[in-house]
Amino acid sequence: MEDTITGSESFPGEILTPINEQVDLPDDVFKCLITYYNEAYDDINVKFISMTDFIEQDLQNEVSNQYTIVQPKIDQCGRIRVAAEIFGSVLAPRYKKNSHILAKFIQSNNLIELFPGQVQYYFEHKLQLPTGVKTHRLAYVKWYLPERNRFHCRIEEDYRSVNIELWNNNEFYNLSRDSIIPIHNIYGQFVPANFIVGKKEQIAKLIWQ
Repeated sequence: MEDTITGSESFPGEILTPINEQVDLPDDVFKCLITYYNEAYDDINVKFISMTDFIEQDLQNEVSNQYTIVQPKIDQCGRIRVAAEIFGSVLAPRYKKNSHILAKFIQSNNLIELFPGQVQYYFEHKLQLPTGVKTHRLAYVKWYLPERNRFHCRIEEDYRSVNIELWNNNEFYNLSRDSIIPIHNIYGQFVPANFIVGKKEQIAKLIWQ
C-alpha cells in the first residue's frame, strides 16, 4: 500500500473504421491533453509542452530532455469495440445512442463515484517518451451536470427497488483535464431517457444502470 505502482497495458479492444487520420485537435482540447500527460507522467521528470509555448517561453536553451513537445495531430474515430460491446460517440451519428458512458473518479474525500458523460469522439495520439514513442488511446468526453433538485424513486416503500439517477439533459461540466480519459477508464454504458420533473416540466436525464 505504501508503494507507487505505474505501468501500462494493451488496449483490449479495437478502434473501428472509419478513422480520420492526422486531425488537428482544437486548441482548448489540446491544452487539456497536455495537462493530462503532465499529470499522468509526473514521475518521469519530463514536462510536456506545446511547440507554441516552448518557443514563446524561450526554452530552446534548456536541458534537451527536460521538455517533450506534444503534437496536436490525432487519428480520430467515432466508435470502438470492447469484447462484444460497441461504444459510439457524437462523431458517429448512427451510434450516438451508444455514446453515453459511465466512468469512475476519485473525489477529494477519497471516495470513488461514477459520473455519466457523452463521448464526443475517440482518438489515438502518439507521444514521445524517454523510452520511445508510445501510442495512447483516449476519449474526449463531456460530463453531465447533476440535477439541482433531488428526487427519490421507489416501488412502494423500497427505496432500493429503482436504480436510477437524475442528471441534467442539457448542461455539462466545463472542459477540463477530466474531459480526456483513457479508454480503459470507461466503466460501462447507460441508457438515457427523458423524465418530467414537477409541474414546471423540467427535463432531466434518467439513467438506468
